[in-house]
Amino acid sequence: MKPPTPSLRHKSAFSLIEMIGVLTLIAILAAVVLPKVFSAITSARVTNTILAVNTVNTGITEFAAKYGTIPQATGNARIDDLLIASTFMDERFTSKIGAQTDPTANRGATWSLTAGVWIPSGGSAQSTAARIHSNTSNTSNPSTAGGRNFRLDGRTNLPTDSRVVYALIYNVPAKEAQDMSIRLDGDGRSAANVTSADNEGKVVYNTPNRNSGLTNVYVYVIHQ
Repeated sequence: MKPPTPSLRHKSAFSLIEMIGVLTLIAILAAVVLPKVFSAITSARVTNTILAVNTVNTGITEFAAKYGTIPQATGNARIDDLLIASTFMDERFTSKIGAQTDPTANRGATWSLTAGVWIPSGGSAQSTAARIHSNTSNTSNPSTAGGRNFRLDGRTNLPTDSRVVYALIYNVPAKEAQDMSIRLDGDGRSAANVTSADNEGKVVYNTPNRNSGLTNVYVYVIHQ
């Protein structure tokens, strides 16, 4: 005598339970894995930006060794364009964090070497583009100095009237700004949380916007 055949209703109920189990497992895996995936993506963006800053540091150090004084980037001038013109870099500085713009969209000032001095002229505004800039130092709080002051040891301003070169990156999420600071300056010279300004070390920024959570980041390259 054949054993009774399970009813279709019993089969359907078993499949439903099985599917609920699978969906529950997927939800658990997603809750565990997705944050790590996003964290890895953020980490890769920060790493790429640090490498870009290091490339600039190498280029500007070699420039200074050959030409001496680093010129001030007035008007529409960019120091990364200067390094390209002087053959110490192959392409403009770009950042994987912050506002993403086409690095070739706006032509900056043209740098020309005249009587041993590099001089910028012409070009269009670079006001929203991540770039390398230079300016004369001041003694303002680093988070509000616009790249003109860094307290590399956490306490001491840059020497008065020195030429400071820095990377400027617009609209960076606070978490990425903090991550970059921790990578370059360590926990002790980084903001304690994502709602505070950072005034110490090579990475500085003002208090992130309360609504957007974004801030402009200034990264020290070199001064002379």
